[in-house]
Amino acid sequence: MDPLTHGLASFALKRGLFPKVPRPVLISMLLGGTLPDLDWLSGLLGPSAYLQWNGGALHSFVGTAVLALGVSLAMRSYAKSRGILLTGPLWWLAPVCAALLHVGMDSLLPSGVKLFWPFSSARVELDWAPSLDLLVLAFLAAGILIPELFRLVTEEIGAKSKKPRGQVGAIIALFLLLAYFGVRGSLHSTAASLLIERSYAGESARRAAAFPDSMSPFLWHGIVETESAMHLLPVPTGPLANFDPENAIHIHKPETSPVLDSAQKTDAAKQFLATARFPKATVQKETDGFSVEIKDLKYDALSQTSRVVEANINLSATGQPTYARLEWLGQPRK
Repeated sequence: MDPLTHGLASFALKRGLFPKVPRPVLISMLLGGTLPDLDWLSGLLGPSAYLQWNGGALHSFVGTAVLALGVSLAMRSYAKSRGILLTGPLWWLAPVCAALLHVGMDSLLPSGVKLFWPFSSARVELDWAPSLDLLVLAFLAAGILIPELFRLVTEEIGAKSKKPRGQVGAIIALFLLLAYFGVRGSLHSTAASLLIERSYAGESARRAAAFPDSMSPFLWHGIVETESAMHLLPVPTGPLANFDPENAIHIHKPETSPVLDSAQKTDAAKQFLATARFPKATVQKETDGFSVEIKDLKYDALSQTSRVVEANINLSATGQPTYARLEWLGQPRK
């Protein structure tokens, strides 16, 4: 999810479960809860590095815990230099919890995270939530800001609360967040079942996925793979929903050929196919050979245009690769 959501979630976690930790620990929690997104900067090194590192080591249980511990140690050393001694387990436990909350929330996204790195490179991709969810932001912001408004009012009339500042509001916000994700998970299960149970252009579904909509938890964007095609279609859920598989956009798979086989054996294609959820190849005849483009239809379903990687391969007339690279969507050839 976006850094603002993670920052607010870390702040709510501090107020709700660790209300009495000092300011240096709060700073450690905010850093521990947001710094895993540094792997997004891997895109500056190119599409290949982005596929390898985004959602990778820093979003694993091991990596995020090590990162949070490193931040905690640095903050503890800084606090000591300022005359503040951090004792007990919370100076490191609270930031680790904030970091684990981060990777837990990101595991709900279609992009997924490598939770069990370095023991496994498999991604956990639950597809329950979009990368930016305004309802999640609203829950967190309300849980933090509304108690502040009440505090201002009570202080104005001279009353003082003995409870930790904002704890009740933060706990309510975290509970609503948990319940909301539970509802999203249930709706996602419904959408996925609708997709897999129907037929498309006379063919049964081999596999399917339902991706979240950024505006409504009741709308999902489905992809279904059948024997000869991929099918993209909206999947409404809820009591009044009317799912119609006839609304699907049918994208036919390319026929197997020596050219396509040769393209898929290149290192660029192998790296791409190792991460793509619904790869779709397009083979075109060119004046001097062939061109093959391999993209992930997941991004078409999500209508995502930024940070989208595709594999582009050129082959000679005899089917030998002459160019094979991972590139950003829309990137001009060099």
